Amino acid sequence: MIKAVFAVAVLAAGGLAAQEPRDTLVRLSSLTVPDSVPLTFVEQLVPGADGSVFLLDAQTDGVLVFGPDGVFRRQIGRWGEGPGELLSPWRLGLLGPDTLWVVDARRSRVNLYDVSTGESLADFGPATWEAAAGGGERLRPFAVLADHRVVAIRRTEGDAAADVLAFDVMGRWTDPAGVSLSTLDLRDRLLVVPVPAGGGGLQLRNPFSHSDMLAIDPSGRHVAVIRRLEPAGPGAFFTVERRSVLEGGTESIRVPYTLRPLSTRDVRAWAEALGPLERMVELGVFPSRAAGVSAVLDTLDAPDYYPPVRNRGRGIVDEGVLIDSGAAMWFQSADPDRGANDWIVVSGEGDVVSRMAVPDHARLLAAQDDLVWIEARDGFGVPTVHLFQVRPSGP
Repeated sequence: MIKAVFAVAVLAAGGLAAQEPRDTLVRLSSLTVPDSVPLTFVEQLVPGADGSVFLLDAQTDGVLVFGPDGVFRRQIGRWGEGPGELLSPWRLGLLGPDTLWVVDARRSRVNLYDVSTGESLADFGPATWEAAAGGGERLRPFAVLADHRVVAIRRTEGDAAADVLAFDVMGRWTDPAGVSLSTLDLRDRLLVVPVPAGGGGLQLRNPFSHSDMLAIDPSGRHVAVIRRLEPAGPGAFFTVERRSVLEGGTESIRVPYTLRPLSTRDVRAWAEALGPLERMVELGVFPSRAAGVSAVLDTLDAPDYYPPVRNRGRGIVDEGVLIDSGAAMWFQSADPDRGANDWIVVSGEGDVVSRMAVPDHARLLAAQDDLVWIEARDGFGVPTVHLFQVRPSGP
């Protein structure tokens, strides 16, 4: 059953006024990171129910565990191809209070660990997905739901769409076959720029994409699909389809948004700053950087307006969307007039909307109730992770 919920308590149909106060952040503490496990880029952070933190960094071989006091405790998992080992940890979350799950992207595996000891409990590999899907289908595991099913993604239509499927690989359900949760529209997510030398094309992520996005909270209780923007006269809205895994049912939440024109100048500035073009010129693929920029602009069919939620070009999983175990959602605004770190906050009930300002050059990693975890960088460019409490702007 679809229940329509219009999130208009604070955000009116014409958008928030430019000077409307934002919720602010009060710093509470920081993670103490030892020199033996230096951070480079935090891929994902998951808060535990007891205040502990599970962190995945781009250069670590496993999951870093910090206690409620922010002090480093241990690492779960290590590099390798054996049981409980990881080659490229990509996503993580909690299955109840005692089990940590980690998706190994390179091997298409899901590993389960004991939270307290770090002991490997089980792992499920490619053969599992092939058997569950009946063979012949290319699936990529994405997350573990609170009902013990595993969510996997199947690309279709030449990567222009993706099926979101839930499989019973742990023997908890009577029907192990994949159940469709949603289908994502990804038709403008990627650009394939033709190259004049050597044939083929240069594949780029499209930061102006209005493609659908998927978010699952770390506890696996809620699945949210962010749909394409729907213009409606002078205003617009984007739709979030939020499914409750344990209780069943889906809410359709409409979040109003003010259309912001996307100028040709902004598009050209993005194309001219592309790092891969420099390398393509060095390899002789393009005769000059200007020729590469022209090829990108000729290929890009940019919309007339910015997407409502910031798309960093990372595909269906995006830093611009967060959801917590209470079903509250955070959306990073793509509106250039509101700053790069302005966030729309929708409550778990779906009927309260506010805005929160995150410090410039910081990354919002996770949120739970009135707490948020943010990555910043010190004067040497080294990442640091801080815990903040949200202070509402109202009385």
